[in-house]
Amino acid sequence: MPDSKEVLVFSKRSVGGVRHIAELLKERGKRPVLVSENPDDRNRDACDAHIVVDWDDATLEDAVAAVDAAGVIPTAVVNLVDPLVRWQARIARHYGLPGGDAAREVLVSKARVRDGMRRLGLSSAWSDSGPAGSYPVEAVPKYPVIVKPCVDSGSSRLVRRAENAQQLRDHLRDIARAAGAGFEVIVEEHFGGREVSIDGPVIDGTFRGLLYVDKRVRDEERNHDTGLLISPLLDDHVRAGAEAMVQKISELCTDLGLARGWLHVEARVLDDGTAELIEINPRVAGGMHPAAITRTCGVDAVEAMILMALGEEDLQLLQGAEHNGELLGIVNVEALRKGRITDTTPLDEMKKIPGVVDGYLRDSFEVFSLDSENFFAAFLITGDSESDLHRTADHVRAEFSFAVE
Repeated sequence: MPDSKEVLVFSKRSVGGVRHIAELLKERGKRPVLVSENPDDRNRDACDAHIVVDWDDATLEDAVAAVDAAGVIPTAVVNLVDPLVRWQARIARHYGLPGGDAAREVLVSKARVRDGMRRLGLSSAWSDSGPAGSYPVEAVPKYPVIVKPCVDSGSSRLVRRAENAQQLRDHLRDIARAAGAGFEVIVEEHFGGREVSIDGPVIDGTFRGLLYVDKRVRDEERNHDTGLLISPLLDDHVRAGAEAMVQKISELCTDLGLARGWLHVEARVLDDGTAELIEINPRVAGGMHPAAITRTCGVDAVEAMILMALGEEDLQLLQGAEHNGELLGIVNVEALRKGRITDTTPLDEMKKIPGVVDGYLRDSFEVFSLDSENFFAAFLITGDSESDLHRTADHVRAEFSFAVE
């Protein structure tokens, strides 16, 4: 391969951590090339070049032609956006780059993951999939259920809970209006219990859970991660269920032939300690999760994904990383109506609050739809006990203010 330094950075709807990725690539002497569907992408100035690809209608041949026409010789493909994982795998395979595993195309499909888990005897959960505009509601055996995008997901976009057949019909109608009648959804059994997330690398088919997060206080009605998220897991039965889920995911990855990658896994742990998978995202979690991973495990997860894409991963670091036991909380701030966020409390002021160790604030954030989590700010907090975290979280909410125009 020619001595190229160009790395494709994928984005859709202007998300995907483009600016941070571009900064890390430039530090390594690489040239980030943004690939997105929007000619006026707000992140294009962060990269050395910009290629426009209509993700919804283009073919692989169209995308490759656009890359070649730009005179770009990619040495890696970096992607943190779920609906572009298939594009990532196929373009990486085309150019003979790391990350072209067919397993990634399975993991990004919630229906195919469910099928794989059942085939291996790792789950008994009921699920079905089909187009939002013509899904047969009568096929559902029991309620409640969750209906959500099968592939084109992220930030709890278009996720709905239905208590009965009429609610499901209404949700399917709304999803079809928002995303099109042919938009693929999965309808699946809803589980109670405690929702948790697990982040970590896959090394030679084995998933290593590094950051475990307890979503014990969340908006169950809208399926949003508001409230206080806590790491590590404090309850024995929740910890046991999450650790069992790590083993199940390793079995699935080994079966699919996934040698390298980073996963963000979401699961539900029932009162008896058994766990059921919600979904697998073949990328690091967003928000404050990467900062929490770096702080507690000494691993920059975004950098690790970049190195995996380049074929330069530090296996010794990933295999040896361990959580240091520090108790952390994550407080997400969400806008609940459409408009532009203004008059926010400065981030520097928020970091002066005792117990606040990190945070982010997205400038000029605008809410266009209420179908997704609209987290425009988040704070990482620490404490000696769970009660300490709750007190600091209350302090954060009391001090942080904003307006929506």
